[in-house]
Order: sequence, then C-alpha cells, then structure tokens
Amino acid sequence: MSRSAVPRSVAPTGPAIFSPAGAGDAGRIAALHADSWRRHYRGAYADTYLDGDLLGERSRVWSARLASPAGTTTIIAERDGCLAGFVHVVFDADPRWGSLIDNLHVDHSEHRAGIGTALMAYAARAVLADAGSPALYLWVLEQNARAQMFYLACGGIRVETGIVAPPCGDPAFLIGTPGKYRMAWPDARRLVRALPGDDRG
Repeated sequence: MSRSAVPRSVAPTGPAIFSPAGAGDAGRIAALHADSWRRHYRGAYADTYLDGDLLGERSRVWSARLASPAGTTTIIAERDGCLAGFVHVVFDADPRWGSLIDNLHVDHSEHRAGIGTALMAYAARAVLADAGSPALYLWVLEQNARAQMFYLACGGIRVETGIVAPPCGDPAFLIGTPGKYRMAWPDARRLVRALPGDDRG
C-alpha cells in the first residue's frame, strides 16, 4: 500500500486540492473511511466489526461506488500528496429532504483546517448543478457531539431523530440501538458561499 493510501500522522503544510474521485481512489478513500469509523464510531458500532476486516469491507464498498457512480458524486481533498478528506453525495435521495451527504470524513490531522467546510461547500455546489432540488441532508450519530457542532456551524438544522441501521445489515455489529439525527439544509446555496470566489446569491 502506498503512503498516500493510509491516514497520515504528520502535520499538513501545502495547499489543499479538491477534485472528483476516480476508480483509482477507492483504496485510499476506504482507508480513511475505516480509520474515521474506528476513531469516532466506537460505542455505536461493535468492536468486533471495527477491529475486524473493516478496511476490506470498505474497499469493496468504495470500489463498487466509484465503478458505477451514476446519480452520485464523490469529491476528495488532497494535501501534500495525501488524502485529507472526502465527501460522497447521493442526488435526490429523498423527495422531502433532497440529496444525501452519505459520507463526509476528514483525516484526523486535518481537523480544524477548513477541509470539512470546503467539502460541504463542494457537495452543495454539486447538488445545485446536478440535483433536482437545492436541499440536502445527512445523518449524524447522536453520540458524535463534535460533528453535530460542526454541522450546526455550517447552517444545518436538526430536524428529526432515527435509529442507526446496522452495518452490513447485521444487528450484531451494533451496540444496542444507537440514535442518529437528521441534519438538513433547505437551500444548498448557503453552503456554496463558503467557497472562495463564489458569489452566488
């Protein structure tokens, strides 16, 4: 596995570069996804799942997604040749709430560096360009207070609660019945304004 395919532990230095993901990015997206879940989903997802072949399972998911991306977009952020974060959007996933931000993960070394805010803005731009509705939403774990604060700061509105679906459809991979919140943005244009040089009204 190449150095850029695993989460890094050194401080970022160069500018962040954002671009659409391609099929060749599946491995490093899966590595960051697995690392993020292991850091932030304990207590909701079972240790047997998180400490098992999570990377292999995520690799299969991302290989399939990026091989057949119709109706979706995945945007990656890179810095110094390493994956700094990514966002995956499913267009028009819900007739009421709009497009789904199905995944947004940032490397732990990039927290508070603006990567998450920029990825939200790029996701919003994609929704405005390719979805039928300007609305978007996501689900966040009830236990993940830090992520909730971030989404609230991005203008999200907590609109309802739900129960987390078991990963791989196996209830044994959950600890109890963890809750989640739906965060919604009725108009993605508010998020797009976070991108430098974008003056859309």
